[in-house]
Order: sequence, then C-alpha cells, then structure tokens
Amino acid sequence: MFSALWHTTFTPLFLRLMLAAVFVYHGLALVGAPLFPDGADNGLGARWNPADDAPPAPVQLAVAWGELIGGAALGLGFLTRLAAAGIIAIMAGAIALVHWEHGFDITQGGFEYNAVIIVMCTCLVLGGPGPIAVDRFFPPPPQTGVVTLGGGLANLESFCYGTR
Repeated sequence: MFSALWHTTFTPLFLRLMLAAVFVYHGLALVGAPLFPDGADNGLGARWNPADDAPPAPVQLAVAWGELIGGAALGLGFLTRLAAAGIIAIMAGAIALVHWEHGFDITQGGFEYNAVIIVMCTCLVLGGPGPIAVDRFFPPPPQTGVVTLGGGLANLESFCYGTR
C-alpha cells in the first residue's frame, strides 16, 4: 500500500516541485527580477543573451517567460502536462541551438542536463501531476458531443487536465 501511495502521490509531487524550483529560479533570472541584478538587462527577458549569434528578442522573451510561467505551473500542478510539454520544447530548443555541437558531456557544454530535464518532464506528461495538484480541482468540461477531426478538442482537454 505504501508503495502505491508513494508512486501515485509523492513521485509526481517531488518531480513537479524540483522542476518548479529550477525553472522559476532560472526564469526569474532571465526576466530580470530584482533578486537577480546581474541577470537580464530588465528588458523583461527579451535580451538576456547579448551575443551576436543569439536568438531574436521574441524567442528570448518566449524562453524567459516560458521557463518562469511553466515552472510556476509545474509547482502548483496547474495544467501540468501542458507546462511540462512546454519545458520539453524549451529544452529541445536549447539542445538544438546551443548544446548539440558540444556533445553529451555537461562539463564540455553538452546536453546532458537538458536530456535529464526532458526525461523528468516526459514522466509528468505521461503520468500526470498526481493527486496533490491544482489540476484536481478543475475537472474537464463535460463532453457535449462536439465533433472535431479525430476528437482533437476532447483529446486536448484531457491532456491539459490529466484525466485520461
């Protein structure tokens, strides 16, 4: 019984809380929060990477706020699967644009850390937020017979709310 409780309740909770700590911390630094005066340039996250080959400002803005909002959502367990999928997208972009050329080894600037984050988020996408989550207070809307191509609307709702 304890094993089942641990797997269904505490495992997703600990995954969510650790991911939240990492991404809220980094998101705050990227958006230029007062706690991090040496972080961003207070451009709301649009210019945290001043290098010549840096991504355009809208991409930097999306990454900065995606990390902050995605991290907060994971911590609360709000739209957990959607937030985890967003973090996966950010990490995949980081691998593709920055880390891939350096290989796997993190000490050489590789993608080792990003791969671990992707696996952790994949566990939340597949397993859901667990019972200690805000998602549990927002059941999906009832099915009204809306017909969409392949039931896309119903699938999106169940993905976001983690009910199926």
